[in-house]
Amino acid sequence: MTLRRRLVVAISTLLVVVALAFAGVALVQRSYLVSQVDERLRVLSANTKALVAVSTRAEAGTGAAADLLTDVYVGIHKLNGTLNTVLAPDAEPGLVPVLLGNERDAGPVTRATTGGSGERVRLVEAPLAQRTVVVALSMDGVEAASRRLVIALGLAWLAVAAITLLVSYWVDRLGLRPIARLTAAAEHVTATGGRDPVLVETDHPATEAGRLGAAFNAMVTTTSAGQEQLRRFVADASHELRTPLTTLRGYSSLYAQGGLVGEEQVADAMRRINAEAGRMGRIVDDLLDLTALSDGAALDLRPLELGEVLEDLAADLRVREPGRRVTVQRSGATGVLADSDRLRQALTALVANAVKYSDDGTPVTLSAEQRGPVVRVLVADRGRGIPPQELPRVFDRFYRVRDTGERGSGLGLAIVAAIVTAHRGRYGVDSVPGHGSTFWIELPGRPARP
Repeated sequence: MTLRRRLVVAISTLLVVVALAFAGVALVQRSYLVSQVDERLRVLSANTKALVAVSTRAEAGTGAAADLLTDVYVGIHKLNGTLNTVLAPDAEPGLVPVLLGNERDAGPVTRATTGGSGERVRLVEAPLAQRTVVVALSMDGVEAASRRLVIALGLAWLAVAAITLLVSYWVDRLGLRPIARLTAAAEHVTATGGRDPVLVETDHPATEAGRLGAAFNAMVTTTSAGQEQLRRFVADASHELRTPLTTLRGYSSLYAQGGLVGEEQVADAMRRINAEAGRMGRIVDDLLDLTALSDGAALDLRPLELGEVLEDLAADLRVREPGRRVTVQRSGATGVLADSDRLRQALTALVANAVKYSDDGTPVTLSAEQRGPVVRVLVADRGRGIPPQELPRVFDRFYRVRDTGERGSGLGLAIVAAIVTAHRGRYGVDSVPGHGSTFWIELPGRPARP
């Protein structure tokens, strides 16, 4: 049974129970009022001789008797079946009960009337010598009170029903409908294997259903992006590994068929095979690094001075390329909590990237500066720069800027991004084609010691 059907059943049951409870209250109240009338009838008919005498004096206009019996009907029922009125109510002097002949010893019963405005009376027939006395009280008060109570309870039931329906509509609109849409979207995503993601509308984000819908949309978006990234990653990895594998397979086949006849050809083939095998090894190592960082590998966080790290990198670069001018700039406190090996790996990759995409002798500037609660490191070159349309993807895995002529694995900047993200930092690049690029990273600064 669906949740909406359960809600309908629960509301219907509630309204039925309330209606039955109200009906029970009305019946109990009416029974109580009738019992009050019956009690008075029993008191009046306890001494029929005295009652007839008092009624006669009341009919004659005696004040005390008239005040006691203003609403009472008293009649003599003779043996021949005729009913003679002794006393009639002041408000209905022509009232006469309609007897059915079975009233004697039957206790209080309800009968219709003639000659009066009241429709029914409650009466009792008590013996008096050879005759009987009929004592009756009008049911108008009981009927009016019961009618007013029924109307009040009916209006109360309608109010309860209206409020319940409004609450049900509110619950259905804010809770059940979004959940139904969410269920349909989840079933669609499951049926399509996640290939056709569907987002649900979140009209009321402050509600539980709205937050659930927002979480579902975020999950679908993340999963879709992850699947797309995984597909692209597999395609790129296959492409990157296919080239060295093709080279290895080609040289091995050539050797097996006797195509390498001289020592020179064999040595060249071995050199090419070793180069391609090394390239494959580097790709695999980079992929393992990315996997470890993506899976949340633990970092060995220790105090580290980024300015000193940049000085070391600059010194190494001056040794490798003595003709290139390397400048280091430091400003403010540059201490951070970081994994020294991982952060050096990231900065080394940025420096290598600056060297790779700039001409020999082009200056490289390494900077570390404090910016409020963070420390920013910049690696700037004056190389060819990066076209604006390429900037959003330079940190993607296996992505290489087109028309550069370089054959790297395309994983260096992706590893930089993963390392910085693992340190809860930020990264980016600013570039102007023809004027160089500036890669930057930001890490939370180390609090100063008191």
